[in-house]
Amino acid sequence: MALPAARADRRPGELDARHSAGRHGGPLRRAIRAQPVPARQARATTIQMVGARLAALLLVTAIPAAAQSVRGQLSDSVSRAPLAGAFLTLVDEHGVEKARSITNGAGEFLLTAPAAGVYRLRSKRIGFRPYVSRPLTLQAGETVSFSAAIDPIPVALSQVVVEGERQCDVEGGASVAAVWDEIHEALAAVSWTARDPGYWYSIRRFERETTLGGRPRGPDSTWRDDGYRRVPIKSAPPEQLEREGFVVVDQQGWTYHGPDADELISDAFLRTHCFETKSGRGETQGLIGLSFTPARGRTLPDITGTLWIDRTTAMLHHLDFTYTRLPQELVAPRAGGRIEFLRVPSGAWIVRDWVIRMPVAAVNQRVIGGGTQLEVVSFRETGGNAAVIKTGAGIIVYGSDSAAAAIAGAPAAAQAPAPVLAQAPPPAPPAPVPGTDVPPPPPPEPPSAPAPADDSTRSRARRGARNQSVLAAEEFATSTAVDALALVQEFRPNWLHGRGVISINDPSAGDVRVYLNGVPAGDVTQLRDFRRTDIRELRFLNAGEAQARYGLGHGGGVIEVWMK
Repeated sequence: MALPAARADRRPGELDARHSAGRHGGPLRRAIRAQPVPARQARATTIQMVGARLAALLLVTAIPAAAQSVRGQLSDSVSRAPLAGAFLTLVDEHGVEKARSITNGAGEFLLTAPAAGVYRLRSKRIGFRPYVSRPLTLQAGETVSFSAAIDPIPVALSQVVVEGERQCDVEGGASVAAVWDEIHEALAAVSWTARDPGYWYSIRRFERETTLGGRPRGPDSTWRDDGYRRVPIKSAPPEQLEREGFVVVDQQGWTYHGPDADELISDAFLRTHCFETKSGRGETQGLIGLSFTPARGRTLPDITGTLWIDRTTAMLHHLDFTYTRLPQELVAPRAGGRIEFLRVPSGAWIVRDWVIRMPVAAVNQRVIGGGTQLEVVSFRETGGNAAVIKTGAGIIVYGSDSAAAAIAGAPAAAQAPAPVLAQAPPPAPPAPVPGTDVPPPPPPEPPSAPAPADDSTRSRARRGARNQSVLAAEEFATSTAVDALALVQEFRPNWLHGRGVISINDPSAGDVRVYLNGVPAGDVTQLRDFRRTDIRELRFLNAGEAQARYGLGHGGGVIEVWMK
């Protein structure tokens, strides 16, 4: 069913992203424009999502020399250092992106236009204002040289974001525009890099069934998914989701679609959702959220959620979402999904962890009024995490120690990525309805496609493993991170995953603790207080080392910050 147009009837705060608007010297991609937004109402929703799409990593790729191209180098105008791992886009005269690439270690890039014409280069670093070049005329088959020194002007999100702000237009809605610009850049990187076939993945997947309260109802089912083009989150085409919704019922059962990066930055998604900013509290303290809900007049099954970014670094952190308007009025307040993102040292973005909680329902008799209704009887959880990502040459570009350890005991499987969607049988008592038929692990991958690891690769991995507990200033000298937390998220994200035995008397005993020059400083949120330029070294102590040095109550490990 086509979405009915909703234009002037939107209330204040509703966001429409179809019209272009200038900002920071260049057009705001995907053209978001704030319009009237319906009041947010808490509602019980049900989640069933399948599949997931893991963002890969990028390097500059080879492009045919015969095409019209721009070749050059980006550098920092202050330090004069080359900007490695910076994304660039080639936009046409209408501000539409036509090509995208990432700089190599020397800050060099190569972008190829689809046709001759006039273009501009746009470079956007997370947390900084975008750079837009002067117009460049590309003749057919011509390669133009262009280099630029970019001013590192930070985006002060903490000064522009106001919780609950209602935008009437994009010029007046600085909060939504500023936050969306950072989120869009990260999601565009996730989307674009996922199409690169040159990376090998080792992914740990799991499935489990839980009670309504979240208790396991049996052992987890875990398996490995190794090979090339392993992307865990893959949605249906945006136009299809706009037309049919995120949950479709047919003779085969219920099909649940989940959002991937392509969907979240698509015109169709922006056209059918409204946005507003919010400040994090509790678990999301220190984060800024961009919440989205279906636009007024949208009656199809849809999703609502929040994309969270770090208030200081503007790095995309995670997405929480739920389904709305499910068929047959199925209600499951605990159903939900979470996707965590990470920028790796190369500058690329990946989906690091994900979990989806899907309701399992049965048909029961109504207590009042007669008839039947669907009721949730349990949940099926499915998810996974990236353990190792390598180039075709065997060079490790990302490795999670905790995930790698977990994978060691899991059987290898999966010659294909997780399914794009899940199908469940139609309601029939007493059989469970949505979410009950989750596909089993795929068959083992043929031995003809082994992981690209040789003796030199294993040697490099061993050398890297010896240094995983230390992060010295030489390693992050060229990083754009502003504080210790951003450094850990960029270079040693597995440090933040520590979780020891939780004490009944002290639930925080299993959390990672922070020490500044040997003195207790608090939990990991305190890392935001330590500027990168003042740090000499960061060290991680596992549970045994931490408790041997600092005593009991350090079961989650310790991050030591040593200042200059």
